[in-house]
Amino acid sequence: MTFDNPFQPPASTLDLAPPELPGALITDGRTVPASRGWQWVRDSFTMVAAAPLTWAGITVVFFLLAIAISILPIVSLLWNVGMPILLGGLMLGCHAMTHGEPIALRHMFSGFEAPRLQNLAMVGVLYLAATVVMVFALVIVGVGGAFGLAAMVGTEQLEAQPLLVGSGMAIIILLAFGLGAALSMTIWFAPALVALHNIAPLEAMRMSLRGSLRNMVPFLVYGVLLLLVLLVAGCVGGGFAMAIGFVLRSGAFGIPEALIGAAITSVVVGIAMAPTVWCAMYASYRDVFVG
Repeated sequence: MTFDNPFQPPASTLDLAPPELPGALITDGRTVPASRGWQWVRDSFTMVAAAPLTWAGITVVFFLLAIAISILPIVSLLWNVGMPILLGGLMLGCHAMTHGEPIALRHMFSGFEAPRLQNLAMVGVLYLAATVVMVFALVIVGVGGAFGLAAMVGTEQLEAQPLLVGSGMAIIILLAFGLGAALSMTIWFAPALVALHNIAPLEAMRMSLRGSLRNMVPFLVYGVLLLLVLLVAGCVGGGFAMAIGFVLRSGAFGIPEALIGAAITSVVVGIAMAPTVWCAMYASYRDVFVG
């Protein structure tokens, strides 16, 4: 597929009629080819390229809010509730871009407006509750499994078989990864479904999970490509950051150049890549649920 103008959204998934009503949805999502994972990458980079400075500013504010909220132990839990609200606003911003309007910082906070606020916040509450339940379940399984093994083979025998202990830990890790991935699937499409279609929170999360499971292959393609982009960006950015560290002689102040380089690289790569993930969320939503 070719683009006549790299600063306009591609026609493949972004030129559809505004999906303003829930009736425009493909309820459980459609299954798309694996190649769509590559197209989501292209769509997301095209959208970011249309307003790179604005997206950078939005990302900085987003990260500053995340850091500010995460500093306080109890209040940090609110980030899980606030994140879907901000993501819902960003989905509205992406939607505006595809219909000729410029993206702006105000879009990120548009999820706090009625009638979206309550439903988007409830998505965050449900996500937080599910996370807590998952963690407790893993702790119970881990502790219960350890006591069960100890009861079957004896504590001394168990300590003498590190392979058995390692296998048990590996099972817990795999279980945590699987549950975490499933939980992430419930939140990938949900902000867009709630913000753009006013879908009920629990139903939006169910639809998001179903749509994600139906498109595991394109998601795998997208994930691999995104990882490759991150690796390249990290290598290039790391080289520049290390050069800056040496020029500033940061080691003279007791801070290793490598640490300065890693910090600068993380910030630069994060600011550059986060908007592409948000835009990919929107592009994939349009592809799977609007068709």
